[in-house]
Amino acid sequence: MTLRNPSQKSLISEEHANALIAELVTLGFSRNEALIYLHLLQSGSEAGVSQIASITSLHRQYVYTALPALIREGLIEEVLRGKQTKYKAHSPQIIETIGRKKALAASDLARSLNQISAIGNEQDFEVIQGTRAIQEYELLRAQSEEEGAEEYIIGGATAAFSELMGDTLAPYLAIRARKKARIKYLGTADERPLYQKYVGTLAHQEYRFMSSLPKGETHMIIRKDSVSFYTFLTPPLVYIVKSERVASNYRAFFEMLWEMGKA
Repeated sequence: MTLRNPSQKSLISEEHANALIAELVTLGFSRNEALIYLHLLQSGSEAGVSQIASITSLHRQYVYTALPALIREGLIEEVLRGKQTKYKAHSPQIIETIGRKKALAASDLARSLNQISAIGNEQDFEVIQGTRAIQEYELLRAQSEEEGAEEYIIGGATAAFSELMGDTLAPYLAIRARKKARIKYLGTADERPLYQKYVGTLAHQEYRFMSSLPKGETHMIIRKDSVSFYTFLTPPLVYIVKSERVASNYRAFFEMLWEMGKA
């Protein structure tokens, strides 16, 4: 199977195309869906069902069956041209979002299964790397968290976190507000103005600032069943230790610092 890009007069070899299709299939797409997306992506232009069927050698009915899933996942969009309906591909970057959603869903499922497992690990570990990946992780995690979920944060890098989130900071904070996230934030004294201007406007949270807390390029978020360590260097990283026991120990450490922050 060979796909041609009419505008660039280039070819994707059968071996290369099959490898890309196989990777899309591992993300949960059918082979027909992957083939159609690959064609639209390489062509870079809009195409109707007949054109897609002709170039991919798929029956028209198979094309019609595959298109809704691709639209639902955001990989392609439907475009009306008079009485004709055409389709065009979106950027492959959307696949990162799809992958992150599936990873979060898998993580939630693993936690649920671990609760009934007689085997279960006591801890697990995950690393998120890069600005875009961390932004997507934060947004999807915020959307999937329970209402009123608690967080304990040892900060010192409010400016770095705000800069990393960029244009996604506002929707992220809106989600946190809607979910009524309960936050205790312990930061450095010089963070106070920036924190209170943005994150500090949310309800259901407390914050204290310590002059003795070192300002740096990191912060830590303690949740019910995990501890996340953020490093705001290049590239930015999030190290996530998934363990209720570890989280409980760090929560006790946080509460000790919280009491010290009263002064």
